Amino acid sequence: MQRLPYAVIELAMVALFLVSLWDAGRKGRGPVLELLSAVPFGLLLEQGDIMIFGSYAYNQAFFLKIGLVPIAIALAWAMIIRSCMAISDAAGVPARLAPFSDALLAILLDLSFDTIAIRQGLWHWQIRLDQGFFGVPAGNYYAWLFVALGFSAWTRLIRRWARTRPRLGWLQLIVPLPAYATLLAGLVPFIALERIVFFGPGGGYPVFLASLALFLALAGPSLLRGRRAIPPAFSLPLLPRLALHAYALIAGALLGIFLRAPALLAVSLAMLGLELWLTGHFVSRAGAVRGRAVA
Repeated sequence: MQRLPYAVIELAMVALFLVSLWDAGRKGRGPVLELLSAVPFGLLLEQGDIMIFGSYAYNQAFFLKIGLVPIAIALAWAMIIRSCMAISDAAGVPARLAPFSDALLAILLDLSFDTIAIRQGLWHWQIRLDQGFFGVPAGNYYAWLFVALGFSAWTRLIRRWARTRPRLGWLQLIVPLPAYATLLAGLVPFIALERIVFFGPGGGYPVFLASLALFLALAGPSLLRGRRAIPPAFSLPLLPRLALHAYALIAGALLGIFLRAPALLAVSLAMLGLELWLTGHFVSRAGAVRGRAVA
């Protein structure tokens, strides 16, 4: 019975992924390759980060794992990245700025559920729950920015090449490698500053907040201008995002997490509210003209 919640989470992730794969298949080979290539990217970044940095570990109660990483986590990464890129595309964010927009949209999700997941025991960081941001180190949120940015930037480059040379579309399958290299390169300044300036466990939030502000300045205006062209939150491929927000609220309530830390309820509700503000409306005809098709 103790492993039942893990089985439920895994089944839910598999079901959502299959629906997402079906949705991608309706749109062509490119979206399918993008979704599928994001799965090994999720496995690579998780396995690599655990082995290189050792700052967190997953609960081994998950049934389906490759190495130290639950397959459900890799599937979640694939759906998160695809949904972020779909929102940026629909909003008509310029290609050169879209990776920054995708990173912002990824952080919106992590702020909602990471603090809940560690209190449920799905994974744990090597810091106490009263350190960092309710037990989550600054490096995690900073890394999320570059996880989404790296995969998005390389995927969008392949998209551009494939428009004139369709055979190059298959290069999408090797995107996990340069995307992970981009993540590691992005972590270098944070790690350097963390060791020189921020000595406390889980520290470095000024660096994350400065990076977040930079990303907002670069991509925020374009994302907001195209907001009316974004499909509703319950549509595909955005539905997994709503499921993750729902998980945070349901788990937080059922496990009594919100009673012990009411601030986490405020954060989860705020992130859900922002999600619904961005996506909680139907596409208008004018908005559909301004935006791009959802990938």
